[in-house]
Amino acid sequence: MTERTTRDVILDAARPLFAERGFNGTTIRDVAEAAGVSPALVMKLTGSKAELFQAAAPDSPGLAEATRHDEPVGYRMVRAVVERRDSDDYDFWAMAPFLIREAADPAVVRARTNERVVARIAALIGDESAGLVRSQMVVTLLLGLAGSLRTFELLPPDEMPGETLIETYGRLVQSVVDDPEL
Repeated sequence: MTERTTRDVILDAARPLFAERGFNGTTIRDVAEAAGVSPALVMKLTGSKAELFQAAAPDSPGLAEATRHDEPVGYRMVRAVVERRDSDDYDFWAMAPFLIREAADPAVVRARTNERVVARIAALIGDESAGLVRSQMVVTLLLGLAGSLRTFELLPPDEMPGETLIETYGRLVQSVVDDPEL
């Protein structure tokens, strides 16, 4: 195997592990075992666990669910975050701050992630403004929601049912999407 092919095998092995177990629940050793290589080779080809996660992360930060057209886009994005919380699935929005902070070069990873994520949101909401301020605000709202739900475990389903949270927070996100002043 060439290094590139081996790296692809490692990334392919890492994706389902991170999706299933999350960042904290997945070890370099787990990925190595799934890929059939040594932990040292995983680190040689991908770097730290945060760099491995970044390389294995899907191009879309959990926005595939938001492409449905049965409700406004702001609500759909919030629904995706809430449903991932309720099913305990991996959520890019909750993990992104940790991944950036743990990266070997946080400034580079932050810039790359910001560029990718803001561009994806801009395409999704039709933001073509200079500076993409609406898109940046939507990113801020989604990061805040996911972090609050996952890290702080605020608004658990027994205190605020998922549909109520989607309706309430979705309205907030949608108001930013629709704001002609931004």
